Amino acid sequence: MTKKLFYITSEMDPFASVSSLSDLSVKVPLGLQDKGNDVRCLMPKYGFISERKYILREVIRLKEILFDFDDVDYACSAKSAFLPKSRLQVYFLEQEDIFGELNNLLYKAKNGRFLSDNDKRFAFYCLAAIKMLPNLFWYPNVIICSAWTSALIPMLVKTLAKNDKNLSKIKTVYIASSLNGDVIFDPSNLGFKKETFSPLKSLNLNQIGCMYADKTIIVNGAEKVSSKLMKLKVFKDAKNCSVVDLDYGENTDYSPLLEAIELGIKKI
Repeated sequence: MTKKLFYITSEMDPFASVSSLSDLSVKVPLGLQDKGNDVRCLMPKYGFISERKYILREVIRLKEILFDFDDVDYACSAKSAFLPKSRLQVYFLEQEDIFGELNNLLYKAKNGRFLSDNDKRFAFYCLAAIKMLPNLFWYPNVIICSAWTSALIPMLVKTLAKNDKNLSKIKTVYIASSLNGDVIFDPSNLGFKKETFSPLKSLNLNQIGCMYADKTIIVNGAEKVSSKLMKLKVFKDAKNCSVVDLDYGENTDYSPLLEAIELGIKKI
């Protein structure tokens, strides 16, 4: 049965690429599209992404996405393009103050240190991804959250669904593909004055994604993520969590991950 799938990521080759996530976030949505699903992707519009080169087009209904974040009223927008040599639609969330000045290391300064405001930046991104849905006039059956940068989406969907029946029908799949122990989320640093959720003090973003998602998939590559994440209390409900081993290389076979996603979607 065809599903509407919204694939949320922070990297896609060739638009932005600093890790294996950029390849995974291309091959997986393409694979899901090949299986007949209606797949749309979202990533940030970093300042270095060439609108001319990749033919990014304005979408009138996405020119003004309004919401409150950290006690500030924000307006952002989204442009649309197709992944080169495909018919996979990609939306680019645009907010100059949040994403415009990032260099092509994305999460790090040029000296290699993780940016101290990564948690705030991608918390904004997660909230914006949900807030754009009414403007998009398209509500997915499932949101697939690819890695820590979209880890707050499952929590926000469940929280905001209390006042939005459209969100209450959406299921979430969280893919944990790296540990990223450097990125700790502390809600006391953020406002969310109009968005209420449970206090989750000083948790790694992976923990939050796994805690709230309807289905969690842990991807092992060179880094054995599962051996550490499975020790956390958030994995006590093992039936909602599965592990996939991938051998990353020039021609990585993503079929085990695609099968796990498909099976997970059927069960939720």
